[in-house]
Amino acid sequence: MFFVISKLLAFLTKPIIWIYILLIIAIIYRKKRKRTLIYAMCIFYFFSNGLVFDECARLWQPHQIKIENITKTYDIGVILCGVSDYDSEIKTHNFQEDADRIIYTEKLYRMNIIKKILISGGNADLFNNGYKEAESLEKHLIENGIPQNDIIVESESRNTRENIKKTKNILNERFPGNKFLLITSAVHMKRALLCCKQAQLKIDYFATDYVKSNRNYKLAYIILPRSHTLYSWNSLIHEWIGYVVYKIID
Repeated sequence: MFFVISKLLAFLTKPIIWIYILLIIAIIYRKKRKRTLIYAMCIFYFFSNGLVFDECARLWQPHQIKIENITKTYDIGVILCGVSDYDSEIKTHNFQEDADRIIYTEKLYRMNIIKKILISGGNADLFNNGYKEAESLEKHLIENGIPQNDIIVESESRNTRENIKKTKNILNERFPGNKFLLITSAVHMKRALLCCKQAQLKIDYFATDYVKSNRNYKLAYIILPRSHTLYSWNSLIHEWIGYVVYKIID
Protein backbone atom coordinates (compact mmCIF):
# COMPACT_ATOMS: atom_id res chain seq x y z
CA MET A 1 0.00 0.00 0.00
CA PHE A 2 2.83 2.40 0.89
CA PHE A 3 4.41 1.73 -2.51
CA VAL A 4 1.19 2.60 -4.37
CA ILE A 5 0.65 5.78 -2.33
CA SER A 6 4.26 6.87 -2.96
CA LYS A 7 3.74 6.48 -6.71
CA LEU A 8 0.54 8.51 -6.55
CA LEU A 9 2.32 11.26 -4.60
CA ALA A 10 5.16 11.27 -7.11
CA PHE A 11 2.64 11.87 -9.88
CA LEU A 12 0.65 14.58 -8.11
CA THR A 13 3.71 16.57 -7.02
CA LYS A 14 5.03 17.20 -10.53
CA PRO A 15 4.86 20.93 -11.40
CA ILE A 16 3.69 20.08 -14.92
CA ILE A 17 0.64 18.37 -13.38
CA TRP A 18 -0.17 21.51 -11.38
CA ILE A 19 0.02 23.59 -14.56
CA TYR A 20 -2.13 21.08 -16.42
CA ILE A 21 -4.81 21.14 -13.69
CA LEU A 22 -4.86 24.94 -13.68
CA LEU A 23 -5.32 24.99 -17.46
CA ILE A 24 -8.27 22.61 -17.18
CA ILE A 25 -9.79 24.84 -14.48
CA ALA A 26 -9.32 27.86 -16.75
CA ILE A 27 -11.23 26.07 -19.52
CA ILE A 28 -14.09 24.97 -17.25
CA TYR A 29 -14.53 28.10 -15.11
CA ARG A 30 -14.60 31.09 -17.41
CA LYS A 31 -15.12 33.63 -14.62
CA LYS A 32 -11.81 32.63 -13.00
CA ARG A 33 -9.94 32.11 -16.28
CA LYS A 34 -7.70 35.18 -16.12
CA ARG A 35 -6.60 34.59 -12.53
CA THR A 36 -6.09 30.87 -13.10
CA LEU A 37 -3.98 31.49 -16.20
CA ILE A 38 -1.83 33.95 -14.25
CA TYR A 39 -1.26 31.27 -11.59
CA ALA A 40 -0.34 28.76 -14.28
CA MET A 41 2.09 31.20 -15.91
CA CYS A 42 3.76 32.02 -12.57
CA ILE A 43 4.20 28.35 -11.70
CA PHE A 44 5.55 27.63 -15.17
CA TYR A 45 8.06 30.47 -15.06
CA PHE A 46 9.27 29.70 -11.53
CA PHE A 47 9.78 25.98 -12.14
CA SER A 48 11.36 26.45 -15.58
CA ASN A 49 13.96 28.95 -14.35
CA GLY A 50 17.39 27.32 -14.34
CA LEU A 51 18.96 29.66 -11.79
CA VAL A 52 16.18 29.09 -9.24
CA PHE A 53 16.43 25.33 -9.57
CA ASP A 54 20.23 25.32 -9.31
CA GLU A 55 20.21 27.30 -6.07
CA CYS A 56 17.52 25.10 -4.49
CA ALA A 57 19.39 21.96 -5.53
CA ARG A 58 22.66 23.29 -4.07
CA LEU A 59 20.97 23.85 -0.71
CA TRP A 60 19.69 20.26 -0.73
CA GLN A 61 22.81 18.47 -1.92
CA PRO A 62 25.22 17.01 0.67
CA HIS A 63 28.81 18.17 0.93
CA GLN A 64 30.69 17.13 -2.19
CA ILE A 65 33.55 14.68 -1.73
CA LYS A 66 36.07 14.66 -4.56
CA ILE A 67 37.16 11.22 -5.67
CA GLU A 68 40.84 12.16 -5.32
CA ASN A 69 40.24 13.11 -1.66
CA ILE A 70 39.00 9.67 -0.64
CA THR A 71 41.67 8.20 1.61
CA LYS A 72 39.87 5.05 2.77
CA THR A 73 39.28 1.78 0.99
CA TYR A 74 35.92 0.05 1.27
CA ASP A 75 34.99 -3.60 1.16
CA ILE A 76 31.67 -2.94 -0.57
CA GLY A 77 30.43 -0.09 -2.76
CA VAL A 78 26.62 0.02 -2.69
CA ILE A 79 25.06 1.56 -5.78
CA LEU A 80 21.34 2.35 -5.77
CA CYS A 81 19.59 1.71 -9.07
CA GLY A 82 17.59 4.21 -11.10
CA VAL A 83 20.07 4.83 -13.90
CA SER A 84 18.74 2.90 -16.89
CA ASP A 85 16.11 0.78 -18.53
CA TYR A 86 16.70 -2.02 -21.01
CA ASP A 87 15.59 -2.37 -24.62
CA SER A 88 14.97 -6.10 -24.89
CA GLU A 89 14.61 -6.04 -28.68
CA ILE A 90 18.04 -4.61 -29.47
CA LYS A 91 19.48 -5.79 -26.13
CA THR A 92 21.01 -2.54 -24.97
CA HIS A 93 20.82 -0.23 -21.96
CA ASN A 94 19.18 3.16 -22.25
CA PHE A 95 21.10 5.12 -19.65
CA GLN A 96 19.40 8.13 -18.09
CA GLU A 97 20.63 11.32 -16.44
CA ASP A 98 21.70 9.53 -13.27
CA ALA A 99 24.10 7.27 -15.17
CA ASP A 100 27.01 8.92 -13.30
CA ARG A 101 26.18 6.52 -10.47
CA ILE A 102 27.30 3.50 -12.49
CA ILE A 103 30.16 5.37 -14.22
CA TYR A 104 31.72 6.41 -10.91
CA THR A 105 31.07 3.04 -9.32
CA GLU A 106 33.19 1.46 -12.05
CA LYS A 107 35.84 4.13 -11.56
CA LEU A 108 35.94 3.61 -7.77
CA TYR A 109 36.33 -0.12 -8.33
CA ARG A 110 39.16 0.28 -10.85
CA MET A 111 40.92 2.71 -8.48
CA ASN A 112 40.70 0.01 -5.76
CA ILE A 113 38.69 2.33 -3.51
CA ILE A 114 35.94 -0.31 -3.41
CA LYS A 115 36.70 -4.03 -3.60
CA LYS A 116 33.23 -5.31 -4.46
CA ILE A 117 30.04 -3.77 -5.88
CA LEU A 118 26.55 -4.36 -4.50
CA ILE A 119 23.81 -3.28 -6.91
CA SER A 120 20.46 -2.64 -5.23
CA GLY A 121 17.21 -2.20 -7.12
CA GLY A 122 14.50 -4.26 -8.77
CA ASN A 123 11.57 -2.71 -10.61
CA ALA A 124 10.16 0.60 -9.36
CA ASP A 125 7.25 0.70 -11.81
CA LEU A 126 3.73 0.49 -10.45
CA PHE A 127 2.93 -2.16 -13.05
CA ASN A 128 5.89 -4.53 -12.98
CA ASN A 129 6.86 -5.98 -16.35
CA GLY A 130 9.43 -8.35 -14.84
CA TYR A 131 12.49 -6.20 -15.62
CA LYS A 132 14.99 -6.03 -12.75
CA GLU A 133 17.51 -3.24 -13.09
CA ALA A 134 20.14 -4.66 -10.74
CA GLU A 135 20.37 -7.86 -12.77
CA SER A 136 20.64 -5.87 -15.98
CA LEU A 137 23.38 -3.64 -14.56
CA GLU A 138 25.26 -6.72 -13.39
CA LYS A 139 25.47 -7.84 -17.03
CA HIS A 140 26.69 -4.38 -18.01
CA LEU A 141 29.49 -4.47 -15.42
CA ILE A 142 30.57 -7.97 -16.44
CA GLU A 143 30.67 -6.88 -20.11
CA ASN A 144 32.94 -4.02 -19.01
CA GLY A 145 35.46 -6.38 -17.45
CA ILE A 146 34.41 -6.49 -13.80
CA PRO A 147 34.52 -10.08 -12.46
CA GLN A 148 31.17 -11.58 -11.51
CA ASN A 149 32.68 -12.68 -8.18
CA ASP A 150 33.04 -9.01 -7.24
CA ILE A 151 29.38 -8.18 -7.92
CA ILE A 152 26.50 -8.72 -5.48
CA VAL A 153 22.92 -8.27 -6.68
CA GLU A 154 19.84 -7.26 -4.70
CA SER A 155 16.99 -7.14 -7.21
CA GLU A 156 13.80 -7.24 -5.13
CA SER A 157 13.59 -3.69 -3.72
CA ARG A 158 11.21 -1.16 -5.29
CA ASN A 159 12.12 2.08 -3.51
CA THR A 160 14.91 3.64 -1.46
CA ARG A 161 13.58 2.38 1.86
CA GLU A 162 13.52 -1.19 0.58
CA ASN A 163 16.95 -0.68 -1.07
CA ILE A 164 18.54 0.01 2.28
CA LYS A 165 16.65 -2.61 4.29
CA LYS A 166 17.42 -5.43 1.89
CA THR A 167 21.00 -4.25 1.40
CA LYS A 168 21.56 -4.16 5.16
CA ASN A 169 20.35 -7.77 5.45
CA ILE A 170 22.87 -8.88 2.82
CA LEU A 171 25.74 -6.91 4.37
CA ASN A 172 25.01 -8.13 7.90
CA GLU A 173 24.73 -11.73 6.77
CA ARG A 174 27.68 -11.93 4.38
CA PHE A 175 30.00 -9.06 5.27
CA PRO A 176 29.69 -8.25 8.99
CA GLY A 177 32.13 -5.66 10.29
CA ASN A 178 33.21 -4.51 6.82
CA LYS A 179 33.40 -0.93 5.52
CA PHE A 180 30.76 0.27 3.08
CA LEU A 181 30.40 3.17 0.66
CA LEU A 182 26.97 4.34 -0.59
CA ILE A 183 26.89 5.62 -4.18
CA THR A 184 23.91 7.53 -5.57
CA SER A 185 23.01 10.91 -7.02
CA ALA A 186 23.53 14.07 -4.95
CA VAL A 187 19.83 14.98 -5.05
CA HIS A 188 18.95 11.47 -3.80
CA MET A 189 21.68 11.11 -1.19
CA LYS A 190 20.01 12.78 1.81
CA ARG A 191 16.97 10.52 1.62
CA ALA A 192 19.17 7.47 1.14
CA LEU A 193 21.33 8.39 4.14
CA LEU A 194 18.20 8.95 6.23
CA CYS A 195 17.13 5.39 5.40
CA CYS A 196 20.60 4.14 6.38
CA LYS A 197 20.33 5.97 9.71
CA GLN A 198 16.87 4.54 10.37
CA ALA A 199 18.12 1.05 9.49
CA GLN A 200 21.21 1.58 11.70
CA LEU A 201 23.49 0.89 8.76
CA LYS A 202 26.87 2.55 9.22
CA ILE A 203 28.05 3.69 5.80
CA ASP A 204 30.04 6.49 4.15
CA TYR A 205 28.84 8.16 0.97
CA PHE A 206 30.01 9.26 -2.44
CA ALA A 207 27.47 11.35 -4.35
CA THR A 208 27.37 11.99 -8.10
CA ASP A 209 25.44 14.29 -10.48
CA TYR A 210 26.01 17.48 -8.52
CA VAL A 211 24.73 20.79 -9.84
CA LYS A 212 27.77 22.53 -11.30
CA SER A 213 29.73 24.53 -8.75
CA ASN A 214 30.28 27.40 -11.17
CA ARG A 215 27.08 29.43 -11.40
CA ASN A 216 25.63 30.39 -14.77
CA TYR A 217 24.79 34.10 -14.88
CA LYS A 218 24.14 34.35 -18.60
CA LEU A 219 21.10 36.50 -19.28
CA ALA A 220 19.38 33.85 -21.39
CA TYR A 221 19.83 31.28 -18.61
CA ILE A 222 18.36 33.61 -15.99
CA ILE A 223 15.42 34.96 -18.00
CA LEU A 224 14.32 32.32 -20.52
CA PRO A 225 12.26 29.31 -19.38
CA ARG A 226 13.84 25.87 -19.84
CA SER A 227 11.73 22.75 -20.35
CA HIS A 228 14.53 20.56 -18.99
CA THR A 229 14.48 22.48 -15.70
CA LEU A 230 10.76 21.82 -15.35
CA TYR A 231 11.58 18.11 -15.58
CA SER A 232 14.48 18.39 -13.09
CA TRP A 233 12.14 19.76 -10.44
CA ASN A 234 10.24 16.46 -10.46
CA SER A 235 13.20 14.68 -8.87
CA LEU A 236 13.96 17.40 -6.34
CA ILE A 237 10.37 17.73 -5.11
CA HIS A 238 10.10 13.94 -5.00
CA GLU A 239 13.16 13.83 -2.73
CA TRP A 240 11.81 16.53 -0.40
CA ILE A 241 8.46 14.78 0.03
CA GLY A 242 10.08 11.36 0.34
CA TYR A 243 12.43 12.64 3.03
CA VAL A 244 9.56 14.10 5.06
CA VAL A 245 7.42 10.95 4.67
CA TYR A 246 10.30 8.68 5.74
CA LYS A 247 10.85 10.92 8.77
CA ILE A 248 7.19 10.63 9.75
CA ILE A 249 6.86 6.87 9.33
CA ASP A 250 10.10 6.04 11.17
